[in-house]
Amino acid sequence: MKKSFYFAAVLLGLASCTSEDFTGDQGLKGANENAAISFGLDVPTATRATGASAATLLGNQFIVYGEKGETADGAAPVTDGSTGHQLVFKNYVVNYVASTANTTTSNTKDWEYVGLTQGYGTNVTPQANETQTIKYWDYAASNYVFTAFSALQSDLSSGKVTVTKIQAKTDGNKVFDKGYTVTLSADADATKLYFSDRQVINQGIGSDRNSSNNYGGYVNFTFRNGISQVRAAMYETISGYQVEIDKFYYADASNPAFTAMTTAGTDKFYANVPNLTTDKAATLTVTYHNEGALLNQPKISVSGTANNYIALGTNLKDGTTLGETVATAVYDQSTKAYTTVFPQEANATNLKLKVDYTLKNPTTGETINVKGATAEVPAQYLQWKPNFKYTYIFKVSDNSNGHTGPGTDPAGLYPITFDAAVIEAEDGQAEYITTVSEPSITTFGVKSNKYFHDGAEYEKGCDIYTTFMEGSTVITPTSTPTPNYKVYSVTTSDATNFPITEASVAEALGESPTGTAIITCTAYTTNVSEVTKVPSEDGVELTINAVKMGNVAPGTYAIEYTASAAWTGTYDKVYKVIKVTAAP
Repeated sequence: MKKSFYFAAVLLGLASCTSEDFTGDQGLKGANENAAISFGLDVPTATRATGASAATLLGNQFIVYGEKGETADGAAPVTDGSTGHQLVFKNYVVNYVASTANTTTSNTKDWEYVGLTQGYGTNVTPQANETQTIKYWDYAASNYVFTAFSALQSDLSSGKVTVTKIQAKTDGNKVFDKGYTVTLSADADATKLYFSDRQVINQGIGSDRNSSNNYGGYVNFTFRNGISQVRAAMYETISGYQVEIDKFYYADASNPAFTAMTTAGTDKFYANVPNLTTDKAATLTVTYHNEGALLNQPKISVSGTANNYIALGTNLKDGTTLGETVATAVYDQSTKAYTTVFPQEANATNLKLKVDYTLKNPTTGETINVKGATAEVPAQYLQWKPNFKYTYIFKVSDNSNGHTGPGTDPAGLYPITFDAAVIEAEDGQAEYITTVSEPSITTFGVKSNKYFHDGAEYEKGCDIYTTFMEGSTVITPTSTPTPNYKVYSVTTSDATNFPITEASVAEALGESPTGTAIITCTAYTTNVSEVTKVPSEDGVELTINAVKMGNVAPGTYAIEYTASAAWTGTYDKVYKVIKVTAAP
């Protein structure tokens, strides 16, 4: 009896409305008015933006494409009939006007689309040629799928930016590949490109106009900036000396050997790494992640004339005297601003840095010229994601693989270390610290999904991951049968005269007898293991062999790596000192 009563009520409700109420198009304004589709959004950046702030980032406008009844197994073109999925929003323009919420049926969050005309012609495909009409939730539809983008309006109008919605895919992850193809001229403003997450709203019953992403409510978009941002900084920790940059070396070639990096740059920071800067023409293919923490977030591949090297700001150049702590590191731009680049999520090429610098004693005037010091950062740490900022910080310490004279063996200096830090992701900070000599060591620390970089290297309780490289090859760490790495807890009884550095640890461990009675290195095995996955700041695990030190207590630690028998470089062993403090 209850079922019969329910079906009778449904039939009575249907009899009282026209069929137009359930098509997604404008229909009667009576009982179905409360089911009008409206929009809201936020824009996550390094600091999350919502409301008017988010609207400002988008230029107070975005363009939405929406379908209903999409099936999971395919993405054929939308139909105009009653079978299959149907087009609801044909690239509709949605405009923001403050304090207009609830002044119309189609506007609950200050975003309006009814009555507007797109006005971008063939620069946005498919075109919404007709005056835009109100759309209602169809409670018979199995789901709605919405995507949206925003670009500088003048770029769209002039054709500097053209956008084509990918409406159908016949292979691969079909529904997740239905993104956008975007072409940009060299003078387009790529920084104004934003793409929403793929918003899937499954069938439901509701009429609450303030309900987010539910039938009867409003569609809440999350937009992400379509570009990445990069900057570099350097500091030094060589006691008794100031370090002054002389020049950087690079080559206009893909993944060159260090010996081929012979072009000298004295006007700015240079390093060899593939990239495409946003001042070049490019074509972006926007699809969506189909699993994991990034499910439904935009994924961008870029084609265009890529650079073989990166040239950043003019603040880090010949004559620059480096600061002596992370906090006083010198950035490539004096304002610590970033250089915009297009994402390269599939990057497989390492970053190579080659630099000359001079050690100057401010008291005696003595100088030591170090030439050709090199650093190499694994490609996995250069897979730039859209909407993320990356900072690479290089530390010059008393280990050097440069040379001080005509020979190749820098007598009196151990392999130089560089720290390369990647920080300021969307929801936190990440740090990759690369001690680079020949071979090199990279460390990365994370605690409770937060990434710290503020004066000290790591905070207590961090999990610290270590990756080893010989040249451009990532090495698999092994503790048996013949270990190629060791971890030590390090102390000193005279921090003033015998500070713990990479060189002093090398001495204490037998490279030289100096200071062995002062600096003590004790084998450290607590929560040390070998892993094949390393977490990254964007929520995706990197597939790379590493050593994990879990839940590390405050103290100073050293990692020793012993090169393989096949290694032909100058040094058989290299070291990395890690400092863990009680507070960040």
